[in-house]
Amino acid sequence: RAGIWNIGAEGQYVVGGIAGSAVAVYFFDVEAVWLLPLMAIAGILGGMFYASIAAFLRIKYQVNEILVTLMLSYVAVFFLSAMLQGPLQDPSGFNFPESRMFHDSALLPIIWQGTRVHIGLIIAILLSFIAWFGIKKHMFGMQIKISGSAPRAAKFAGFDDNKTVWYSLLISGGLAGLAGLFEAAGPAGQLTPGLPSFYGFTAIIVAFLARLHPIGVLFSSLLIALSYVGGENVQIDYNLPKSITQIFQGMLLFYFLACDILIKYKVVLFKTIRQPL
Repeated sequence: RAGIWNIGAEGQYVVGGIAGSAVAVYFFDVEAVWLLPLMAIAGILGGMFYASIAAFLRIKYQVNEILVTLMLSYVAVFFLSAMLQGPLQDPSGFNFPESRMFHDSALLPIIWQGTRVHIGLIIAILLSFIAWFGIKKHMFGMQIKISGSAPRAAKFAGFDDNKTVWYSLLISGGLAGLAGLFEAAGPAGQLTPGLPSFYGFTAIIVAFLARLHPIGVLFSSLLIALSYVGGENVQIDYNLPKSITQIFQGMLLFYFLACDILIKYKVVLFKTIRQPL
């Protein structure tokens, strides 16, 4: 909505997971209620820090944030590998590149017994409504919408473009970092090389399917989640490759964008050329 394209949410997701997991590993023997909130704060700050690199380069040197955030995603994956073979590696893990198993106080509480559904679902729903309120009812949301749709009008209104860039990237980076921490402290229960699951890139499809609406994200994310579950079943039943899920999601995005073009523009097959008198 702000005209700022954070394509590298995957990198911020990974760095947030690393930062939050580092807290869990450092306080491995501690059992306290403050541990999980501290991990969440670390994950948010990790994602915000990684997104701030793109914001700084965009404002200071006019570097395109699409390229910066995308390339930093690959750097984050290598950084994860270095951490799992160094400071965060489990000393009793037979040299496997993974961290210790988190303490029970560092794991997200399960809200539906017998499943892997944890409290992160409730937090995601709350954050969606907070984002909706901020965009619809707050001056900051108006600033974002005007800056993205009419940059010149935003300048006449006195909105600071640099602040819009900073706020947009820091908020999105913080949320991506929190998601990375939820993945590590949720189903996995430890930091592993499998943390980068392309969820950051999938979030782009989710956002477009929701037409950039915070509440719509709840429904579009459910659709994409069903595609993941269905893709796993198809792999098992029909012996299809893992990439079938990504192919389906990519086709879904392209068809959606094509429908947008056909709705907004009129397709003219032949154009009549008027002869000068």
